[in-house]
Amino acid sequence: MDFRLGDFLLIKNCPFIFYGEPNSLDQEISGVSIDSRTIRNNEVFFAIRGATHDGHNFIQDVFGKNALAAVVEMKWWKRRPVEGDKQNIFVVENPLTALQEAAHFYRKKFDLPIIGLTGTNGKTTTKEMMAGALLALGAICKTEGNLNNHIGVPLTLFTLNNKHQALVLEMATNHFGEISRLCEISAPQYGLITNIGHGHLEFFSDLEGVTRAKMELFDHIHLGGTAFVNLDDPWIKKSTSQMRDKITYGFRDEASIFGEYLGIDDFGFPSLKVQNVVIKLNLPGQHNISNALAAVAVGLEFGVSLEKIKSSLENVKLPSKRMECLRRSNITVLNDSYNANPDSTKAALEVLSRMKTSGKKIFVFGDMLELGESALKEHENIGISLNSYQVDVFLAYGPNSEAAVEAAQKSRVKIFAQHFINKNDLVLTLKDLLKEEDILLVKGSRGMRMEQVLDRLF
Repeated sequence: MDFRLGDFLLIKNCPFIFYGEPNSLDQEISGVSIDSRTIRNNEVFFAIRGATHDGHNFIQDVFGKNALAAVVEMKWWKRRPVEGDKQNIFVVENPLTALQEAAHFYRKKFDLPIIGLTGTNGKTTTKEMMAGALLALGAICKTEGNLNNHIGVPLTLFTLNNKHQALVLEMATNHFGEISRLCEISAPQYGLITNIGHGHLEFFSDLEGVTRAKMELFDHIHLGGTAFVNLDDPWIKKSTSQMRDKITYGFRDEASIFGEYLGIDDFGFPSLKVQNVVIKLNLPGQHNISNALAAVAVGLEFGVSLEKIKSSLENVKLPSKRMECLRRSNITVLNDSYNANPDSTKAALEVLSRMKTSGKKIFVFGDMLELGESALKEHENIGISLNSYQVDVFLAYGPNSEAAVEAAQKSRVKIFAQHFINKNDLVLTLKDLLKEEDILLVKGSRGMRMEQVLDRLF
């Protein structure tokens, strides 16, 4: 990669003090890492303090794996200096800040479009669709896995190379100011907000707060950048009414990129039409047509033909646990266990409800986290909302989801509903209930790890 060890000494906003072999400063690094378990030859290790682990405890381990250098905290260095003239050490005030500033320094080496992407729901799906739509341009760099926060975004920037034609950068937030900081680091010239929904209410209080946090992306690019605006989202539409440099998309006539929803098949796969081109998605859920139209808008802006965009969207593949449609023992499984909030849960229930089967429709639900004072109310709303969906069995796990079961029972939903305090009992009940041709939806926040139900079941 185009980064010498000595380049760290050129970063002005975060002084790096070097101890080690001076001749090594001319050596090109192979990458950066924060994980001593996976570090590779000639990478630079940033010793970051986390909630449960401290990277400083693994300094000797990374040098044993041929790390080129380590970046450590000044307080740690003064208390416990590393001995040996063969070990290259950079001393900084804060290794996390140093990682962010180094990533910003590295990003400035590249003259390529960076598209920042955030929103309550659909970020990863839209990211994959956008990256696919842009493949006609050449190699596309994109966020991998969950590297979408204050640590993940810098690590993603360090994966850029001279072959890349664009970067699609996913940004997550659960506190005000985080998106602004990620924009400072990555300097995107384009921005897209998928939607505004009931996510992270523990920190944002209400939808106005969510909107303000997400709009930090558009605030960053409002001078000299371009926003892709979802006109179907009332919060986004209202907040961007005075924005000048924008490309609108949606299923409304006034959108510059206009889509027509064509319906959904018996397996839950939707179709849409753009400029007389029909796109049939291989991802279940009506909500995905908005994500697809966002990718169309981005692709067209960068000169990709609609036919090539159609081909990429019809073949897109998502990471596991995100509305993943599986077939197990003649049972259809919708594994949507990566995360959950009220809006994404209802979207998943809509998919389950639309699918055709001769068997039962079973909904396994884990707590939705980070909802703050709204938690019980939002879980109750899920239980009540089951009146609007075709669900035969409702099994829930977690302290808050008990409110969903009680609400379902009180509202006289015509389903079998039961709450569990441990996953083993839930799995045993599922084994008794499941029959061939049943459809099983598993949904819950990341902290609930609801995929373990499937691991124990099949």
